[in-house]
Amino acid sequence: MDPHPEPKTPARPTRQLNSIAAARLVPSFCILASHLSFEHVFKDGTTQGAYYRIFNPLGFNSVSFFIVLSGFILTWISIDRAPGPGFKTKRLLRILPVHFITWAVIVCAFGALLPKKSLSATLALLQGWIPDHNVYFSVNAPAWTLSTEIVLYIAFPWIHGFLTGRITEFLLTALVGLVSVLVLLPAVLQSLPDGATFSNAAFSERGRLVDVSEWKYWLVYISPFTRFLEALCGVLTCLLVVRGKWPKSVLLPSFLLVAAVVAEELWAPFLMTLSAFTIVPVVLLIGSLAAREIGSRAAIGGMVGKISSLGKYTFGIYMYQWALILLCEQYLRPWGNSLLSGVLLIAVFYAVCLAISVLSNRYIETPVNTFMRPNIAARAAARPGRPRTASPAPERATAGS
Repeated sequence: MDPHPEPKTPARPTRQLNSIAAARLVPSFCILASHLSFEHVFKDGTTQGAYYRIFNPLGFNSVSFFIVLSGFILTWISIDRAPGPGFKTKRLLRILPVHFITWAVIVCAFGALLPKKSLSATLALLQGWIPDHNVYFSVNAPAWTLSTEIVLYIAFPWIHGFLTGRITEFLLTALVGLVSVLVLLPAVLQSLPDGATFSNAAFSERGRLVDVSEWKYWLVYISPFTRFLEALCGVLTCLLVVRGKWPKSVLLPSFLLVAAVVAEELWAPFLMTLSAFTIVPVVLLIGSLAAREIGSRAAIGGMVGKISSLGKYTFGIYMYQWALILLCEQYLRPWGNSLLSGVLLIAVFYAVCLAISVLSNRYIETPVNTFMRPNIAARAAARPGRPRTASPAPERATAGS
């Protein structure tokens, strides 16, 4: 008998995490603003340079936020309902309709300009496994992160079953170990010979374009191996939060996040700016936001509650923005603006992406999921050795992944 039995993980509170759902809007805006910074949004060179220097690294850091959050939310919705038959299919149905739409639109509009070798890999969401920027940035460039999402969906049922049975000390040690790897990996690679390099509009140090070693960049930022570690940080964070082992104050992680961004702007080498400086404050912030809301006696409502309802549309914003940018480049070219009109353009661009995401969710994603859900439940119930049970309510969390 274990002399130090670990208490079972408490049941998940029924409350949805409105604070995290609302927080999703900030990094989603930063990613869009980062992508727009590749264009000459502002006519004045100084203004454009400042815009690029600020928002370009924020885009990299915001991707880390969403990858960590994906692991957190999958765990959150599975605390009192372990992943069962049909789990992977249901998760894929949350991303594939939008992926297929954006892929088809971009290929139909710009297929002649795309590398032929990238079409099948991007359609199958395997581009993240190929260390070639002509592949993983091809077609709908932001979709490379879905290579990691698929790995997370496949591995999550086993990961969830394994980690929920571990003691809290094990979870804490694993989290510290994973974060250490994510910080040390780019630090070590920074000291190794570069080999072949390539340039991209996204790569800058203090606003200046840099050449980056292809294999280093891929391993630190694109590789599903590395990004999966970030998702695991989210899984571990959620388990610790639900067990009541996480601090509720958001002041320290917020301060650390600001300090990390400032350090990136002033000093950090390029590979360190991708996620190494901000992974600690991102993990702390997500955990603290959730712990604070869970520990609150009253549900968070008011303005935060209203804003949080938009959180579920951030995936659509993320997926549709690149197609809209390409269409603007080809047909509208709304660049070269004054300060006021440039800021207005960025705001309108985000609002348009949000509107497209809302329409897509209502008229495409929801109907597809509603149509497929009974088939998924029937196939799951028909599996040998599985008890026939009623189909559970659809997985939905305001902070959803």
